[in-house]
Amino acid sequence: MTLLRLSGIRGGVGVTSVLAALAQTLHRLGQRVLMVDLSPGNMLGLHFELPFAYADGWAQGESWREKALELQPGLCLLPYGRLVREEQERLELWFRNRPGEWNRRLSGLRDDFDWVLFDTPQALPGHAKSLEPDLDLRLIRPDVACQVLLQQQPEPEWLLINGHDPVSQLQQDLLLLWRHQFAGCLLPLVLHQDEAMAEALAYKLPLGVYAPQSETAERIHSLAVWCMGKREAAC
Repeated sequence: MTLLRLSGIRGGVGVTSVLAALAQTLHRLGQRVLMVDLSPGNMLGLHFELPFAYADGWAQGESWREKALELQPGLCLLPYGRLVREEQERLELWFRNRPGEWNRRLSGLRDDFDWVLFDTPQALPGHAKSLEPDLDLRLIRPDVACQVLLQQQPEPEWLLINGHDPVSQLQQDLLLLWRHQFAGCLLPLVLHQDEAMAEALAYKLPLGVYAPQSETAERIHSLAVWCMGKREAAC
């Protein structure tokens, strides 16, 4: 079982949409996948037709395993649930004192899943450190805000560019800069700006179901194959 953490260098870079698409693609490639929503926004389930009013989730109590939903055979979701701000803050403090908590929780599920994908919020470091992943991906957009933040943070394991507009000269310049500066950790594939990604969420579907022939869906497929290759190399 491989634990993958997907996080953004800042909010709004598309972490949840990319993770939903990646999970669905891995499942289509024959992998058993569990998604864990670590974000209080509780948005991950919306990509799989979960009602917006659905408020139940693992963050609401100790019996977290009972909160898992089987979306399809071999594809499961563990929603975060709906918490008020005070409850979120208490949970964040609790996680800050328990790094690796999710590794311990999932130790008994190693025979049940090939992948566990974590949708991780940028603004809650305790939630992020509750997991020690096998594969750590940081999502960035080719803009100046991400460029500034990249200079202020430790170099991540892997960087993935999302929302690239190939006609933007500024973005092309940033791509060239990052390929030089982060050559050792920048993934060779780039996810382009694609209206189908936004439309997929509007239809409450992962991208590979809503628009399987779109360019970004094909690149997510390449990302899934890359992840599987990393998994095999680590075995």
